Amino acid sequence: MSNTRDKKARHAWRENIEALTVAIVMAVMLKYFAVEAYQIPTGSMQPTLMGQEFRDREGTAGAIKDRILVDKLSFHMRDPERWEVVIFKYPLNRAQNFVKRLVGMPGEHFRVLYGDLWRRSNANEPWEILRRPANVQRDQWKALDLGEPVGGVHWKVESARTDVVRADGRNVDASGAALLRFAAHGGGPILDTYNHGYPPGMQEAMARYPEFHTSNEHTVGDLRVSGTIRASAQLATLALVITEGQRVYRFEVPGPAAAEARASIAVQWAKNETAYAPIDVKHDTTKLEVGEALEFSAENLDDALTLTIGDERFSVDIQAAPDSSASVAIELVGGGAQLADLQVWRDIYYTEGRMTSEWMIPAGCYFMMGDNTQDSSDSREWRVIRLKWKGSPTGEAVVGNYREAARPGVYRADSNPIREQTEDGLTTFFRDVFGELHVFRTADETALPPAESTDAAPFVPRNLITGRALAVFWPFSFDYATYRLKWVH
Repeated sequence: MSNTRDKKARHAWRENIEALTVAIVMAVMLKYFAVEAYQIPTGSMQPTLMGQEFRDREGTAGAIKDRILVDKLSFHMRDPERWEVVIFKYPLNRAQNFVKRLVGMPGEHFRVLYGDLWRRSNANEPWEILRRPANVQRDQWKALDLGEPVGGVHWKVESARTDVVRADGRNVDASGAALLRFAAHGGGPILDTYNHGYPPGMQEAMARYPEFHTSNEHTVGDLRVSGTIRASAQLATLALVITEGQRVYRFEVPGPAAAEARASIAVQWAKNETAYAPIDVKHDTTKLEVGEALEFSAENLDDALTLTIGDERFSVDIQAAPDSSASVAIELVGGGAQLADLQVWRDIYYTEGRMTSEWMIPAGCYFMMGDNTQDSSDSREWRVIRLKWKGSPTGEAVVGNYREAARPGVYRADSNPIREQTEDGLTTFFRDVFGELHVFRTADETALPPAESTDAAPFVPRNLITGRALAVFWPFSFDYATYRLKWVH
């Protein structure tokens, strides 16, 4: 009888061990091949993915760091595609995982110019601008009118009788003809200011920290204006006007009093011109109905002008031009209207690399950039350094990521190499491409080539790309009124 009980006990233990072993194997397989959770540590992909810390003299005062789900299965069956947000092992320190947006494909010539991305297959072909899919672009527009307006007023009335227009924040009620100009950014040219597009709660937090009061001071020409209109019977035309340097783009929507039901897009190629040149065939469309709420938008994006009225959309390509001082205005011709939820957006202004703005991407490799182009260590900036010292492995030069100090004697968390005074004299701390840390006396070191002539290393081989970001599932930040739950595009 006792033997039977012993056998049953042994069977129970064996079954438990087998179940635990299978569970561990399944968990490892699931993590390696299917899905994994990551925390975003830095702000290089903001505001698409948040990794923001707020620091004061006492240290970290607060933080918002997204947790994302990563699909690791898809890339076992197919290659990555342009515009996907991918996770990869950093080529210059493979112990680290990076998350960036894939923007350049194998074998193509890639460049950053006028704040936009461009490609061509070879040096004999003309450059073509890269346009993002609608779902990606929708997430990358940066709203400029969030919270309190910088200039004290959201929309400035430039032309109308004083009793005609009543403006209440982003809503305008005009009983007659009027001209309104966007002013919430404080006036002047629209720049690539750092905190554009951030939720109001985060903007309020950033206002307390001087490191966020910065802009790269690039003028942004790619703009969008949107809202909802309820037209009066007297309104002949809703005109949406976007300027870009000397150019003026005019998008016209027919009102109830219009002679014809045709929308149009026209341009003044120079501000001193007296007339607009139509660049798009006028489209037959439905007139605005009296009192009916209808959504509208107009945009100058990636060398294309687009007008949207309800479900109708018209677009035309234009010649590229350097981004320069830009503004947005709304004109009500012939009569008034109620305008609601007015918003002006700007596109990401992609900044060029410090060493070059053009790259030839090798076969089997990809080019990566962060959506927070002003503060992202990505393919534009990556460099390697080769160091050799007494006692170095195999006596050969060792390759590692070269990341400069923030300023002389002050290092970033990822600075490499780091040189500090120790008991043994000036000591170098150097991490190689496999993440291994080497420590040696600086006097024993030779740089091959010297640090000031380090080599660019901008590309990510296919075998280092491990997954794509699927969704943000956390956090909910009550301190900054920021709630992060979304698909990643």
